[in-house]
Amino acid sequence: MGKSQRFPVAFPPLVREIIKQQVGELGTSESEAVKNMVLIYLTERGLLNTNRNRKKKQEGENG
Repeated sequence: MGKSQRFPVAFPPLVREIIKQQVGELGTSESEAVKNMVLIYLTERGLLNTNRNRKKKQEGENG
């Protein structure tokens, strides 16, 4: 995926509780669970499939 970068973030108590509940299912720590939540969100929105999106655009322009 490339070079990683850290982002300090703060969450309200309710969101923090949701994150804590996901530890074990989405990762072994709170930070890993948050990272995986973000990756899931981006994947669902189709933002991580950039190569596939480029190919579809090119096919649409050429077809």
